[in-house]
Amino acid sequence: MARSNPQTAPIPKGSALAQFTLTMLILEVLVVLFAGVAAFGLKVAGAGVIWTATGIGMLICIIAGYLMRKNPQVGLIAGSIAQAVVLATEIWLPEGLVVGITFLILWVAAIYWGAKLDRERAERRFEQAEWERNNLEAGEV
Repeated sequence: MARSNPQTAPIPKGSALAQFTLTMLILEVLVVLFAGVAAFGLKVAGAGVIWTATGIGMLICIIAGYLMRKNPQVGLIAGSIAQAVVLATEIWLPEGLVVGITFLILWVAAIYWGAKLDRERAERRFEQAEWERNNLEAGEV
């Protein structure tokens, strides 16, 4: 039985970018729901308008999350649109501006760190394959 490179641990499967951004979109669904509750309590608009807007905002986040799993490029665009929609609603609910900006910063961080981890994982997979090919061809067991 061939031994593996002792310098490397198993490499996680899947995309960190998709995982991080999907997590942010799921949290964004909750933010939109709570913003709807706050808007309803503050009587910013009629109940029908508030809950329709809340439902549409939540649906945008859910669709963006689904797209992140199926087509990450389209999912990133849809997720960014979802962030813009959430920030745009702060016109009617300025109390939530801090939360909207915080989630925008977290969205950008999720994209940055997720992409960085994906690049590092790909590099590590390549190095692991090189190591195994070199050591297995040399007959080391």
